[in-house]
Amino acid sequence: MEFKQEALVEREIEIAAYLLSDLSFKLIAEKTGLSKKLLSAHVGNMMEKLKVDNTTELLKVLGAIELER
Repeated sequence: MEFKQEALVEREIEIAAYLLSDLSFKLIAEKTGLSKKLLSAHVGNMMEKLKVDNTTELLKVLGAIELER
């Protein structure tokens, strides 16, 4: 799968790292200072950019790429 990390903005990369750490949406929202609604929007944007249909697929793709923070 071809992937350009530049496609994700810095906040999405931060959220991706938390997702890969298996944190709940509630805890990620608290750590980032985002509402759960805005967090869901970021996750939805990542899913769109990475062309995946659900969070399970998103985690697989994110796990396969090296995230730079």
